[in-house]
Amino acid sequence: MNKDENHREQRLLAYLRGEMAEEDSKQFEEEIAADEEYAQRLERLLLGEEMEVNPDALSDEKQRAIVRRGKWKNRLFNSAFTISIFFLIGVLLLLVNGWMGTLVHEDLFRSAKNMVNFTQPGVSVGSSSSQVGLLNGTISMELSERVGAEAKNAGRFESTNMLWLVNAKPQWTNGVREQKLYFRYPTVQEGAEEDTLYLRSPAWTTMEKLPEGTVSQLAISFDRFLTYEQYYELVSRHVSSASQDTIWFAIDTGVEEKTRKGEEASRLLGAGEVWGFAERELDYGGAIRVNGEGDRRMATFMNEMKYLSENEGLARDIGRSLLSGSNPQISERYSYMQEKGVRIYGAVLTGPTKELLKLKAEKSITAAFLGKVDWWNWDNPSASGTHYTY
Repeated sequence: MNKDENHREQRLLAYLRGEMAEEDSKQFEEEIAADEEYAQRLERLLLGEEMEVNPDALSDEKQRAIVRRGKWKNRLFNSAFTISIFFLIGVLLLLVNGWMGTLVHEDLFRSAKNMVNFTQPGVSVGSSSSQVGLLNGTISMELSERVGAEAKNAGRFESTNMLWLVNAKPQWTNGVREQKLYFRYPTVQEGAEEDTLYLRSPAWTTMEKLPEGTVSQLAISFDRFLTYEQYYELVSRHVSSASQDTIWFAIDTGVEEKTRKGEEASRLLGAGEVWGFAERELDYGGAIRVNGEGDRRMATFMNEMKYLSENEGLARDIGRSLLSGSNPQISERYSYMQEKGVRIYGAVLTGPTKELLKLKAEKSITAAFLGKVDWWNWDNPSASGTHYTY
């Protein structure tokens, strides 16, 4: 111990023994208050942890003051420690919440978008909003359907989750979705004759009566399965690519054939029963032509089917409201298409009504259903917009 420290130690002991004058005692107390080390030593000596001095030499008031200081110091230290622990736990939970919430959100959004795309003919997912969280989250996606060149609002698809427990349902415009697009699964062997005029005539007749300046949706079904290239080759015989846009394909997944057995051969499949995809809703990871590249498109569709099969529980929860509570049987569909390939038996087209009417001449079409009709919008205006009143 050097000379200065020894001097200060002597003053500390003199203070505790009550040997200091009142003025020196007050000055020493101010020095002690500014020096944490000596303040701690004073407490230890006072509390008898070090026996170099008799604490009775101090007045009761001074002893109580020093003891109070020690107690409050311990309380503050404990409080600061506790607050720090809770703060660190809060930060950790926040990070975990964001990380886990993002993972749940990505799975939920991708599965929801696919389930809408695959089960709702003509409907596509637009903009979305979301709230991400570990314990709960919400996703709201805009739904639209094409009539001619214009996308019409069809409602929203709302999903909420508590961890991986999901509740999802569509909120259709005006509370309902008008069903007009139906498909007929091929039911006889190729080459056999089958009279299905009653499933085509109403659509063709209505389209003949509609004026020239209209655009329409049209769902058609074929008497056999087609590849992507075969489909476009067949349609282009009657309507040019500039006069129509195919917005959804009905795909053979094997479940349709099982469902049809024991029922009427002419049973029609609508939204929630038919399975397919809108090719423009798939992410190809790069530029792709409007037509062509069929293998790449089909591979991308199958990749999304694989994803759904790996997350089938989530897809089942999301699809419950889209399939009227039935099991989507995704693994069965995926396995079937892995074996058979992606085979098209129907499609939803849109375009000028009189152009689509040319498909009446195609003998392989077994069913035709007219969807929504609108005034001419096939040529997009140079400018357009919407004004809202708030």
